[in-house]
Amino acid sequence: MNAFNFLLGLILAVAVGWAFHDRSRYEGNLKFHRLKPGRKTYLTEPLLLPLFLVMLVVTVIAKSGTSQTLIRLAAACTVLFLYIGLYFALLLCLLPLLRRFISARACAALWLLPNLLYLTMALGGAGMNPLITITLPRQWLSLLIGLWAAGFAGVLLWQIISHLRYRHFLLQGSEPVIREEILAQWNYEQGRHEIKKNIPLLQSPLTATPVTIGCYEQTMRLVLPPQSYDKKELELIFRHELRHIQRCDTRVKAFLGFCTAMCWFNPLMWVARRRIAEDLELSCDEAVLEGSNETTRKQYAELLLKTAGDGRGYTTCLSAAANSLRYRLKNVMMPRKRFPGAVVVGAAMLALLMGAGSIALAGSGSSVKELVFDKAPQGIAIDSITTYNWPGDLRGFRSVYGWEEAALTDYLAALQVKQVYAGNYPEGSQHRIYVDYTETVAGEAVSFTRLELGGGLLRANIPYDEFGNITYILEDEIDWAYVDSLLDFDAADPDPAPWPPEMTMYFNEEISGKELMHASKRILSISSGGQAQEVDEFRNDISAGGVVGVIPPQVKFYFSYEPMDGYKVKVENWDHTESYYVSSEELTDDTLPLAPYSAHYTVSGRFTTVRETVYEMEFFFDILLRPDDE
Repeated sequence: MNAFNFLLGLILAVAVGWAFHDRSRYEGNLKFHRLKPGRKTYLTEPLLLPLFLVMLVVTVIAKSGTSQTLIRLAAACTVLFLYIGLYFALLLCLLPLLRRFISARACAALWLLPNLLYLTMALGGAGMNPLITITLPRQWLSLLIGLWAAGFAGVLLWQIISHLRYRHFLLQGSEPVIREEILAQWNYEQGRHEIKKNIPLLQSPLTATPVTIGCYEQTMRLVLPPQSYDKKELELIFRHELRHIQRCDTRVKAFLGFCTAMCWFNPLMWVARRRIAEDLELSCDEAVLEGSNETTRKQYAELLLKTAGDGRGYTTCLSAAANSLRYRLKNVMMPRKRFPGAVVVGAAMLALLMGAGSIALAGSGSSVKELVFDKAPQGIAIDSITTYNWPGDLRGFRSVYGWEEAALTDYLAALQVKQVYAGNYPEGSQHRIYVDYTETVAGEAVSFTRLELGGGLLRANIPYDEFGNITYILEDEIDWAYVDSLLDFDAADPDPAPWPPEMTMYFNEEISGKELMHASKRILSISSGGQAQEVDEFRNDISAGGVVGVIPPQVKFYFSYEPMDGYKVKVENWDHTESYYVSSEELTDDTLPLAPYSAHYTVSGRFTTVRETVYEMEFFFDILLRPDDE
């Protein structure tokens, strides 16, 4: 985990904690006035993660659709939901403690936080190395992912069909409520909560408790049992269900059903699902009874007792599970002072984001020979080697031009590794080596294979493997001393690429010290083998450098390539009104006497570099004196 990822996670966590506090405060305004039309008070859209994953799958299929790409995506989703399952299991263990000290609304919000993990997939993870690596042989990967996918599809389909069947069962025997006083009270409460679309109020003998069914207002129905309620009881029922509607709790249940389907193999997930439903109900109890007197609380408790029933599918209801009723009644009759919980929600979001990527899925161990070299074309050879932060003084990236190819290849081939199917391994600052192999046919490179070794990993870009770019976990410790012994850092580049000439300058010890100063440069033209080449403007450095405030008597020039036919120096006064030229033939040991006034200096010449490449160059610098010195 790096500082940037932590800072980003902290910003998101603060935003989530503030959003929870803001929505709780906003919903509390119901005690004094109406809410804004159509505004919801959920922490986040409950179906964000499922929708993101569906879009991701559709995009991947549309762009490539290869079996290996789909396997990688399925492996990433498997790891993501293993992580979510661990989060839910931990939350399940902490729930009794959390319920004692923070509000029921905060407890309910904690279950919804994994919905925001789509951010980690969109932003590339949290930047930490996995703490847990699950090993799975490659030959089993497709089978087990297929089994998981079949279980996911089966459980999700079963939930959707069960919900639709229950909706059909519940609504087929229902009738619209026609009593004017009940409809008037329902419409008043809807208006007070500013529900944009009128939600039909029905009555059915097939339910024993008030039930809200439907994930969106267009499809929502509030179904009452055939019981007689007084005005106060109807007020409590309506306010309870409208809180569910404002918070989109039926969609929250759909999200949790999606998570259950993704983690169908985890028994704790099924237990957690029931606890989540309890917290949603406790949260609405808490909101409806906030600031209520003992009489109202007693009436609400009696209402819960006489309306205990069944709430299946993606529904919310006043009183569903009998096993949670005792706890709800205790909270209703003996409320405790609890913290709002915004800080806990924000801290949980930070922990969730920082832990994302802590699980990886990898194959069983094999040698690099089996996984890479046995699949490679015959006759591939090392083309180039680069090191990074090598021990000693070899910092940064450094090209190596001498190596013992057979010994280095044998060493790499003997390494034992495990292929990573899902997991994020960011590059650190550890020393690494990059070995590039090429396949050559008729003198032309036709394939390119890169192996990167370092940080406990082997990364391979393999064009002849279906997985393409692959990360392997090293099971062996790297013998860096042996690898170093196979490299010759003093070997010269046998085929250097053309590079623009440079000019450096030395004025005197007072100005230059022990270092040479670089002059600014401009490439006027390039030719190679007599053919003109396009000038890359990004290689120009046209920012004027030089000396300010002192009077150096002379300057000595050094060139990275010798000028072809000498060079000339143009000296202009500061206003560009007067100038004169000095040729290299007039200079001794490339040392130019400087004008006794502020001036612009331009050195022009032609230089032959490698591969018969000729550069026509201008180098320039300024000498700016103080007004008192001129």
